[in-house]
Amino acid sequence: MMIRNRILQRTAIVLCLLLSAFFLSFQKAEGQTRDLPNFNQLGKPLRDLAPGEAEVLVSAMVSRIRGEKGTMPLPERMKNDMEPRICFVTLADGKGKRKVSVGSGWGLRDAMNRAAEALSRDPLSKSFRWVKLDIVKGAQVLKTFDLKQSLPFDISLFGLSVRGEADKSVLPEELVLIAGEKGKRFSAEGANRLLGETRLVPPQFNIVAGKEKVVVFNTISIFGNGSSAWPLFRGNRQWKAFSKTDIGVALKMAGRYLAQAVQDDGSFIYEYNPLRDQVIPDYNIIRHAGAVFSMMELYGRYKDPEILKAAGKAVGFLLRHIREGTLSGKPVKFVEEKNEVKLGGNALTALALAEYARVTGDRSHDAVMKGLGEWILATQDANGRFTVHKQDSSSGRISSFQSEYYPGEAIFALMRLYSLTGERKWLDAADKGALYQLKTFSRLGDEKLPHDHWLLYGLNEIHRKRPRPEFLEGAMRFARVIIMAQHTRMNQSQPDWEGGYYKPPRSAPTATRMEGLDSAYALAKDFGKVAEAREIRQALGRGMGFLLRIQVGPEAAMYCRNPERSLGGVRESVWSPIVRIDYVQHAISALLHLPE
Repeated sequence: MMIRNRILQRTAIVLCLLLSAFFLSFQKAEGQTRDLPNFNQLGKPLRDLAPGEAEVLVSAMVSRIRGEKGTMPLPERMKNDMEPRICFVTLADGKGKRKVSVGSGWGLRDAMNRAAEALSRDPLSKSFRWVKLDIVKGAQVLKTFDLKQSLPFDISLFGLSVRGEADKSVLPEELVLIAGEKGKRFSAEGANRLLGETRLVPPQFNIVAGKEKVVVFNTISIFGNGSSAWPLFRGNRQWKAFSKTDIGVALKMAGRYLAQAVQDDGSFIYEYNPLRDQVIPDYNIIRHAGAVFSMMELYGRYKDPEILKAAGKAVGFLLRHIREGTLSGKPVKFVEEKNEVKLGGNALTALALAEYARVTGDRSHDAVMKGLGEWILATQDANGRFTVHKQDSSSGRISSFQSEYYPGEAIFALMRLYSLTGERKWLDAADKGALYQLKTFSRLGDEKLPHDHWLLYGLNEIHRKRPRPEFLEGAMRFARVIIMAQHTRMNQSQPDWEGGYYKPPRSAPTATRMEGLDSAYALAKDFGKVAEAREIRQALGRGMGFLLRIQVGPEAAMYCRNPERSLGGVRESVWSPIVRIDYVQHAISALLHLPE
């Protein structure tokens, strides 16, 4: 009997052990299932980052990717997080290669650990230059949605997950890459290609265009460049504050962009799509001249030999477009493009050559500059009006076209000719032209006043040589009107619109207005307009933050096909990736003259 009892006890113990093992294995299996929450299971949203948390999170992620052991350090409020979380980690080498790992888990630490562990086994973990962390903040199910239809949300702010599955999810920046028809349609083919190229474990089944359950999500995004990290909004650094060093870095990147955009014949790669590494065929000789002007301004600051070499080639291209003729019985020179001569082309070419002479001391183009100036003088009437804005170079027929900005360009160019030569006729013509423009604009209400930055450049220089009350007051009026039209946190809900102009805000209109405000600030500061100077300085801070935001920095370049070619370019708007030389030109000139 005792033997039988012992056998039964031992059998019971074995059964208990077997049941315990089974229960533990079941728990483990259940735990493994719970370790992979998808977008349909997300719970309490994460709050936005507090100051300093971006650096902690990126540092923790990089350490784990590099194989460092120990508990992943997290900001204090995130340490005990056990909500279902999904995060994306993107590594990029800065040369066009990019890999993305998606980690899901119960708690942020678990999700980040899983993403980092997967990336640590990829070769890119040994050579990456940039890292981006996207923590899913919140998600919304759209139920059944036809992926062939226009997407009903802003793809620059929201990502998309098909069926709520993590491996069939694309980030907002990736959605922009694959979306067609002006960013409104989802491309299943593009999504499958992107996921296959960038995911460590591509989806087992392809996404098929058609009716699917779709989850839309937004993320807390952080970018790290190896030495520091910063939060992103719409894929861009927010630039709520910036230093003199930040401005210097932006200027050098922009100068490098323009220098490498100069081709062997001296022409620029005029328009460029950095996302696709695509050159867009078009040209404008006036903007070519403007780009040379800004490059020479930049060379005057930093003396970069690569900038000078490239600008020299671009000057050669410009000179090949200059022709000779007579006007009002006087020998003149003019810039010709597509059988047209424009006041703006002559003015900006003279301006570019004058800046080249000023910063290099090379006066070999003086005769060309003066010839261009003579054309401008010959087309100005006695009351200061510039009578020819566009002319057919073959027939001499004068077009009825009138530009709001050509006269200001001409006035500024005349002042630069005066500063180089000391010949009074250039100052007289600029003075007369400025008086005429201000008289014309005085008849317009503020709502119709053009935001003429070129005239403000000219007024800043004329008033110092021939001071007039109307010059100073005119400049202050322009500044006031420009400031009133600016987006601020008070009048605009989109945080990255602050400092910009138009809807959506664009780079060139913002940069040109900042150039004008730079000149207006100089006048206000030097001629006793204390209150105006303070208000202008505040507007400049907002505008320069917008320009830094719209420049292609590393966080945007990591999604470009050719990051090294794209860095430093200035995009058209917060939505359009297109870079054009004049966008870069105006940003350079605006940033260069920002008062300290």
